[in-house]
Amino acid sequence: MGRLGTLLQIGRTFGVRDGILRLGYELQRGSGLMSRRMQSVRGWESWDLKHIAPKTSPEDLLSIRRQGGRPFFFSDSRSLAPELKKILGADGEESAVAEANRILEGSLPFFGRLSFACGFPPQWFQNPVTGQRVSPDRPWTRMRFASGFASGVASDDYGDLKFILEPSRFLFVYPLARAYAISGDERFPEAFWSATENWAGNSPPMSGPLWICGQESSLRILAWSFALYAFLGSPATTPQRVALLLSMIAAHAWRTMQTVGYARSQRSNHLFSEAAGLWTAGTLYPELRDAAAWQKQGARLLREAVLDQITPEGAYLQNSFNYQRMVLHLLLWTLRLSEIHKIHLDPEIRTRTAAAFEFIGEFVDSESGHAPNHGSNDGSYILPLAACDYGDFRPLERLGSCVLDRPTALQPGPWDEAALWLCGKSAKSAERELAYTVSSTAGYHRLGTENSWALVRAGRYTRRPFQADQLHVDLWWHGLNLARDAGTYLYNGEPPWNNGLAGTAVHNTVMVDRRDQMRRAGRFLWVDWAQASGRSFSTSFSTSCSTTSADSPDCFEGEHDGYRRLGVKHRRMVQCVTEDAWVIVDDLLGAGEHELRLHWLLPDLPFEVIAASPFCAVLSAGKMRFRWNVFSSSPGSAAIIRGGKDLAGNIVCGDKELLGWESPTYGGRCPAISLLHHVQAPLPVRIVTVILAGEALQLRQSDRQLVLSRDASQVYQVSLAPVQTVRTSG
Repeated sequence: MGRLGTLLQIGRTFGVRDGILRLGYELQRGSGLMSRRMQSVRGWESWDLKHIAPKTSPEDLLSIRRQGGRPFFFSDSRSLAPELKKILGADGEESAVAEANRILEGSLPFFGRLSFACGFPPQWFQNPVTGQRVSPDRPWTRMRFASGFASGVASDDYGDLKFILEPSRFLFVYPLARAYAISGDERFPEAFWSATENWAGNSPPMSGPLWICGQESSLRILAWSFALYAFLGSPATTPQRVALLLSMIAAHAWRTMQTVGYARSQRSNHLFSEAAGLWTAGTLYPELRDAAAWQKQGARLLREAVLDQITPEGAYLQNSFNYQRMVLHLLLWTLRLSEIHKIHLDPEIRTRTAAAFEFIGEFVDSESGHAPNHGSNDGSYILPLAACDYGDFRPLERLGSCVLDRPTALQPGPWDEAALWLCGKSAKSAERELAYTVSSTAGYHRLGTENSWALVRAGRYTRRPFQADQLHVDLWWHGLNLARDAGTYLYNGEPPWNNGLAGTAVHNTVMVDRRDQMRRAGRFLWVDWAQASGRSFSTSFSTSCSTTSADSPDCFEGEHDGYRRLGVKHRRMVQCVTEDAWVIVDDLLGAGEHELRLHWLLPDLPFEVIAASPFCAVLSAGKMRFRWNVFSSSPGSAAIIRGGKDLAGNIVCGDKELLGWESPTYGGRCPAISLLHHVQAPLPVRIVTVILAGEALQLRQSDRQLVLSRDASQVYQVSLAPVQTVRTSG
């Protein structure tokens, strides 16, 4: 397809409305209009209290809040200490204080799991990974990494901008607040105020990279507000410091309002962040001259975002579980504050929030608390208020159950803490029937049991996709993510690490002729969308699987058309035979000879190849052994790659360079095992994967049939011929 055809497809991808919004934003930037507007309010003197809140003194700002006149989630963070200590235990207390001490020593948290030496106050304009710096003096309207941050344009001057922006989200205030509530150590509020003053001194309004994004401005408003109330009773919290903070919040809310059209055009988590930031500024700081307008605009944008981006059944249309958690944190924050302030929000906001909360809960593993690393994962974790791993969704489950008054089967644990901070109490545990009934119209299918389950991705896109992952399978067994998603790693790294993990090659599906299911037209842009359809249903194996409900599906059948340009169709069947046996059948239909490559990404555990043809390998997790068997109707060959190297230790290159890696969070990369099965043959071709846990089930091949048996009794049978799957039970 020529350049003109690609441009037309890109235009259709964004649509008329979004295109007009984005065009308006770019015209304001390009014409200099936005730059002149920013210059008119540059310098903190423009945001002096006498201009933004002329009827209020610094002393009033502080005393009104100390007297409860502007209520927050809690009135005194120190009063939470008894319950907080009960949740954390002695070891948890020690760990929380140690984390805060590390921050004061200059080691800051990044992306939920990482930490880097940044100094304290942080070196706001330096990339802690590369040491590269960006000038704080240039107006952000003349700096092209505004679009670079949103659309992924890299820079040779400063590396990945996300590493520079992360400390300025002020997420480190949450660990400081936790430690202060526990210990009462006045070093922690003093550290917050010192860092805030330092930031203001180094980043005057509307100047430099830290003002470049409305989302970043909004997340600072939330973090600063949390810190203000957490440290409200501290002697370090003076009227002059509170006045400065309100000036900063006013400047950030004004900055966010200037580019709301850009956030609307993105139709992503940016709009949720900016809506919540504006609404929070307008609600908590009514003394500010424009507070009413911010609150009104925030509520309107929040309604627009939930109706546009969250389906009635709760699927988030950015197709990312981490972004769905981020959006839910923003929504739960807003709903809880609206309840405290007795402010009426559109009821659909709560309805869609509840739907999104229930939806994500279907894909949280009950034993580990983790969810599949599905979709884009940029490390966003905007409410780090629990002594739990970044990938643990149980703090969200507990918080949502408390704010939305929903039952939860969770027993008390460290995941209770976020609910304590926002609700003043922990949600009560209650019996909850675990029936997995996610509608397939959302493009997500959950199969199996509570302890042995799979996610199958098979969606029909109505707006731009971010990953080419149709028919990807994530497999979980008693808390272990056996077949997994590689994550994201970097948006702006050197090739192939410039959002390379969004491609088909690293997902657990079949790649044809080394091509992605869709055609890349940019780092975050795909055209020729692959559309999938499928159904999940219950079979006679439901009883043998011991599912928690008779309605819980144990089988998926579906297909996608991503290789229609090659004349190829991919059909996949996924069957939970028992809790210890899974069968995945891939049929590649069409004509002509093609190169087929089935990929499975497995955890970095001891791995032993037992047989090459048909392929059989054993993955060991403690005393449990998992047998991975792959068969095909035409001769195939297997390859194993770990951390970018083959079994002989040779570094792989070309299209395999991305294989054998996973990224648990943004900027973090660790080895995993890529299991590849290659077939070069005329179509049709069938590839069958059989995964067995333990030794209870036996697998044998006979007359182009695969038979699973237990105690000499046949349990399951599947044909190796590329035709319909035959299932028998005995």
